[in-house]
Amino acid sequence: MTFSRGFLSFLSLVLLSSSTLLAQGYQIEVELKGLSNDTVILGEYFTSRMIPKDTMILDQKGQGVFKGETAFTGGLYLIYMDPAHYFDLLLGDDQHLSISADTSDLVKSISFRDSEDNRIFQEYKDFLQVKSGEREIIKTLYKGAASAEDSAIITEQQVQINKEMESYMDQVEKDYATLFVSDFIGATREPIPPESMLNGERRHDDSIRFFYYREHYFDRFDPFNIRLLHTPLYEGKIMNYLTRVVPQHPDSLMVAVDYLLDGSKMNEELYRYMLITLFNYFAESKFIGMDGVYFHIAENYYIPDATWSSPEFLAKLKENLELNKPTLIGQPAPNLNLRQVPDEHFGMAAQDTAIKKDPHIGQDFSLYDIDAPFTILYFWEADCGHCQKATPALYEVYTRLKDKGVKVISVHVINSIEGKEKWVDFVNEHHLLGWINCWSPYSNDFRKNYNLQSYPQLFVLDRDKFIVAKRLTPEQAEQIINNLIENEGV
Repeated sequence: MTFSRGFLSFLSLVLLSSSTLLAQGYQIEVELKGLSNDTVILGEYFTSRMIPKDTMILDQKGQGVFKGETAFTGGLYLIYMDPAHYFDLLLGDDQHLSISADTSDLVKSISFRDSEDNRIFQEYKDFLQVKSGEREIIKTLYKGAASAEDSAIITEQQVQINKEMESYMDQVEKDYATLFVSDFIGATREPIPPESMLNGERRHDDSIRFFYYREHYFDRFDPFNIRLLHTPLYEGKIMNYLTRVVPQHPDSLMVAVDYLLDGSKMNEELYRYMLITLFNYFAESKFIGMDGVYFHIAENYYIPDATWSSPEFLAKLKENLELNKPTLIGQPAPNLNLRQVPDEHFGMAAQDTAIKKDPHIGQDFSLYDIDAPFTILYFWEADCGHCQKATPALYEVYTRLKDKGVKVISVHVINSIEGKEKWVDFVNEHHLLGWINCWSPYSNDFRKNYNLQSYPQLFVLDRDKFIVAKRLTPEQAEQIINNLIENEGV
């Protein structure tokens, strides 16, 4: 019997379609010697958490099958029996495989069939175990080295072991570039400069290592590989990038988060994880200026894209954003119209109650009228416990900075007659004269403009009145200003 070429092509298509259908979903056959009628869990790693995905009960021979019509997202998974018995496996594109092991010695007995990813992964783990043993021996030898010459020889042996490990991983990545195991092993590695960059005097140049590390951080770790999200490696790599690789400056961090968030949009699950993680990280950061990164994420990503958040939370976030935007670091400080009370008035007010209560004394000025290389804008009130400690401390800082041209605008925030009396008494008691003592007797607009929810509040402004730092102690303000003067030659 003969068949036409067209029929054969049709038959081939049918067979291909059938094999594709058979390959869909997952089917993991398990044989675990030493167990009988026990419940076994198939779990996945989602960053640092383990999430159960399927369960089954072994038969009397310790055999069973995990099976489902929908394939899992690839990643690092584990077969879990109890806290003392579990092991990892990789799931890549092909999720039809068989596993056998003896629970009396899982490490040595485990074997995989029909899974190149796991065969190579197991060989890789065995190799690492051997090399780890060799490194421990080297450590012991080094501690007992009798001379500098012996230490040098042992150190060279350590270097050789490291090279063998790097070479092994290079070969795996080269030979199995299309398999997930290659992505996984690559993600465990750190960028190391080639020998050609570290010859001669440059061998001990840490800056070369750092800049190479930063430039090549994502060479082997793809932050947009959804399968890596389903491993314990992922979150640590992302956090390491943000805390150690990217310069800790708001502008640099904004560029970094844009890269991570825009790139992760190709996968809904990855984008949601990335957005929540970065949003929460910068919301909790205590470092100066990180609120700018937080509100950048909120305005450009979270508010428009976080459909899972409640309308109430998003509305509150929008309100918070609008309140804080004017005073983010790098923004021009909102202008203020204030009234400066001259030093001599405080002396006279100490002797005359009527003068002390007079709200009309002083000369009005604008924040932008002040000419100084740096200005400390300080909001406080005499009844505030924290202010009672911080204000004299700030005055001490002022006495050290005034010869460098730094000016302090000390704004007392209570604009009642009673408030003025307490302010005058505090200034006189602590001799807080020489800086700009001022208030706003007829308006509270400054509270809204600077989003003043508590006191004291301190802002450092440059010559053009851009905000360079805020929410500082007096000592921190002094350090920042001195560093800026030194570095910029102001």
